[in-house]
Amino acid sequence: MLDSLVQKDGPAARLVRHLRRNFGQATTIGLNLLFPPQCENCDADLPDNEDGLLLCADCRVLLGPAVWPGCPTCGGIGELEGNCSWCREHSLKFDATITLGGYRQGLSDVVQRMKRPAHDALSVAMGRLLVKRRREKLSDFRADLVVPIPMFWTRRLARRTNSPEIIASCLGRELGVPVRRRLLIQRRKTLPQKNLSPKERFRNVRGAFAVTRGRRLAGNRVMLVDDTLTTGATCSEAAKMLKQAGASKVAAVVIARAQGPQAT
Repeated sequence: MLDSLVQKDGPAARLVRHLRRNFGQATTIGLNLLFPPQCENCDADLPDNEDGLLLCADCRVLLGPAVWPGCPTCGGIGELEGNCSWCREHSLKFDATITLGGYRQGLSDVVQRMKRPAHDALSVAMGRLLVKRRREKLSDFRADLVVPIPMFWTRRLARRTNSPEIIASCLGRELGVPVRRRLLIQRRKTLPQKNLSPKERFRNVRGAFAVTRGRRLAGNRVMLVDDTLTTGATCSEAAKMLKQAGASKVAAVVIARAQGPQAT
């Protein structure tokens, strides 16, 4: 009966996840007795979930490799600092990229599911995995603020969720850094980036973002959060506006780095 009540995408399941995320250990222990936790990616049972990550051991390895050997600036795999072909070709406005993994390495399906409100708990799990795997790099950046990439209001209304906001909240909570969800706004609707060439992507987002009127960043170091970085156009345009408002450094923090054939 309990199994039929708490279906993975049903309202009861969402309530249980909310209670697990936002209440104390005693509540979590009680919930686990009634509703044994499952992996948010593959639904495997989690008999031992002391850290509350809600991802099984296999998915943690698959989705969060121990290291990401990419360019420190754009995150491109196989590229070296100071000798990155993508960075030479494009004048990216952010200073570093911290990514959990590659878009091909089991993350493509996860990122797509995170775009639906039924999978907000998966976004939370991925945000926590990002911190677990990249804590040293995230801490070394010494961020003053965490800012999610915004979504235009009509798209947000249709989608009913914004995974970068959920990931940003995880980063802020785990790292003890303030999250500013309304600091950056998208002031016009853009075309979906996935259908555009790299040059068109940069053109598409030009002038699309703005810092909320009256907000000055006064040398703050900002973590700019998105789900995926492909060409870097979106994060670069957003970083440009943050720096015009006074930010000293901006790091793009993403779940997945897509490149090569994935950029089409």
